[in-house]
Amino acid sequence: MADLVQSIKDKFPFLPEDKLFAVLSLGEMVVLEESQVFIHAGERSRKVGLVIEGMMRNYLTDENGEEVTVLFAVEMQTITPYKTLYLDALATETSAAIEKTLLFVFDFQDFKKMAINDPTVMMIYVQMMEATLVAAIHRIEDFTQRSPEQRYERILHTETFLIDRAPLKYLASYLGITPVSLSRIRKRMSQKK
Repeated sequence: MADLVQSIKDKFPFLPEDKLFAVLSLGEMVVLEESQVFIHAGERSRKVGLVIEGMMRNYLTDENGEEVTVLFAVEMQTITPYKTLYLDALATETSAAIEKTLLFVFDFQDFKKMAINDPTVMMIYVQMMEATLVAAIHRIEDFTQRSPEQRYERILHTETFLIDRAPLKYLASYLGITPVSLSRIRKRMSQKK
């Protein structure tokens, strides 16, 4: 719990301690083992996980039964199948741990109600929404304006944690390519240096 409090203080330094503990009262700590699912595709959920330690991903299963990673989340990032959260629809993605992960899990609607009534908590809500929107913009731009090699270069500059922490097969599917293609891109880029 001390790690959670300190992490939130670091991420949101404007949040007074009493409001911090009010936010923490909305949820609980959950430990997920590697590959353990947080929310399954096909479920409806109001839960959000704030990653305290570890790494998570959201993935879809394509028509061939292959998992396609669409989102990664690491420390102080949120994870959930966002379609179920914002549209109150069945989740089309599965949220699962890539490595052993400590999550602070809370009900999004309860948090939203608190934010509506408290401008300081609303600042957290806005930052969370902005982060989600920016990630969606990057994904759209990646797949409409960039080649796989350019997508990999963007990750090298903006999401370097993925290079060190994400398994190759998940990183490749996130880029929309095969692990073999990713290995070739990495090899070409290392030869250019």
